[in-house]
Amino acid sequence: MTSALRGKPKRGSVSKISPEERLKDILDELTSLTNQVTSLTDEATNLTIPPHSRTRDKIRKRLENEVERLNLLTGRLDPVLKPLSLFDPGDPQTSAQVIGLMTVAQPRHPLATIRPFYGAGVYALYYRGPFEPYEGLAGKEQPIYVGKADPADRNATDAVQQGQALFKRLNEHARSIRAASSTLDAKDFDCRFLIVQSGYQHAAETRLIDFFRPIWNNEVGICFGIGKHGDSSKTRSNKRSPWDTLHPGRNWAEDSHGDQKPRDQILREIKEHLSQNPPRLSEDEVVDAFISDLRQIEPSKFYDASGENQEMDIPGDRMPASDQVNASGTLF
Repeated sequence: MTSALRGKPKRGSVSKISPEERLKDILDELTSLTNQVTSLTDEATNLTIPPHSRTRDKIRKRLENEVERLNLLTGRLDPVLKPLSLFDPGDPQTSAQVIGLMTVAQPRHPLATIRPFYGAGVYALYYRGPFEPYEGLAGKEQPIYVGKADPADRNATDAVQQGQALFKRLNEHARSIRAASSTLDAKDFDCRFLIVQSGYQHAAETRLIDFFRPIWNNEVGICFGIGKHGDSSKTRSNKRSPWDTLHPGRNWAEDSHGDQKPRDQILREIKEHLSQNPPRLSEDEVVDAFISDLRQIEPSKFYDASGENQEMDIPGDRMPASDQVNASGTLF
């Protein structure tokens, strides 16, 4: 029976054709039309339509539009939820998340007494001293600075080949802090570090900075400058970094002409930043926050055929329609 016959029931009779049956007939017609379009398109493109013509482009665009509409219709028939993303262990961002979590899981070491060791990677500095502007950080699990140390050999495959990159970087910070003895004491600092395979340190550093927003990091734009190695004689005209303004003592910084920011502004920005970004109090709080970023199964991570976000769990005891098997089997 064709769709035309099904669509015209006898006068006075009640149509018993279901929507499913009408849809099946339409799909049969669509298959036939697709076969015709394929045949005619092959013939026209091979014999009459030039390879780079407007006619060919118009046909292609119309076909693409119809294919897109059919894809949308196909999706509407699928009751199964779709995830927005796949967990890809090879994705640099995934690696950065894992390395960041591994870093905060490491023990803290006193910065002033750390011994030389091999390895490159990422690290974090923590403050636990009496300097009043940093009192909100003292004793917390919120780093004051996060950084990376690149391997001595970019192709290094083990810690020895990487050299003492991490130790040297931490030691540089300790020397800077010791020079600023009027405001800081190296004994009031701890560090965490993670030795990582060469090439992964940059993405991990970026992730940790985005996560913690430490006040000494350049990216945060408040009290940056501890990572500077010193200005050459050709650049002494540079203005003093906010870190050197707040913590004077490094000789080469004393020769700079003026400050990038006045001290009062730096103190105000620190106070505002710590108010807007409350320091995390415990390791558990930090780890929970990291893990929440790694979760995939949550309402915002799944969507239905309409594109709307959906809950993963079924409300109440209702069985999903996809699990309600009909004894008659599939429609078609």
